[in-house]
Amino acid sequence: MTEPDSGAAKPLIIFDVDGTLIGGESYDWSAFEAAFLEVTGAPFPPGFFDRITEVTATAIIRTALPELDDDALQLTITRVSAGYRDRLARDIIAHPEAFPATLGAVELLARLQQEGFDCAIATGDWFDSISLKLNAAKIPWRGLPMATSVDRPIRSQIITLAAERAQRAVGDAIYVGDGTWDLRATQTLNIPFIGCGKNIDQLKAAGTEFAVPDLKPDAFFAILNQLSQT
Repeated sequence: MTEPDSGAAKPLIIFDVDGTLIGGESYDWSAFEAAFLEVTGAPFPPGFFDRITEVTATAIIRTALPELDDDALQLTITRVSAGYRDRLARDIIAHPEAFPATLGAVELLARLQQEGFDCAIATGDWFDSISLKLNAAKIPWRGLPMATSVDRPIRSQIITLAAERAQRAVGDAIYVGDGTWDLRATQTLNIPFIGCGKNIDQLKAAGTEFAVPDLKPDAFFAILNQLSQT
């Protein structure tokens, strides 16, 4: 297999987490929705997630509760975040396999770093909850620059901040994610996107050119080679 041109500046590879580096979406959404219900007293309305375009934890709460002023909104976010984190912690104790690493994820991160690529994480989750899931999945994330929904509410802003924390320009980045909202963020930033995970057909229908079903290194590096030639 041909590697990307070693003479060219290597791109910054920024990863989403849920559905990208790790699985466990059913536990994840169940915990989030239960925490929201407990704090607000009402579930998300039917069809809510089909209508929203900005899918980060903070943006979801803001969109669901537009009537709240800034102070009330921040208090609600804090309480939902804590309840969500606590539910995830209980789920992980009861089901240690609840958040598995995506096939190839650990090996890919190691290989990218061995070959001189800078890597970072940009997630729509909050820091405390994503840390729990990354640890449960045994992803070697500590030391990687990271930005979360605690830092910014909008995914494109989160990606930009992750690049800044990696001391790279966001224009040097390739974002790896599993959702159409990830694709939209890269279109906003005008950076390459690599889709992965269970929703490849949906991603391709939305315009994703490069996609892999998992993060096995050989297939991923083949895409990096294609991108280096565009």
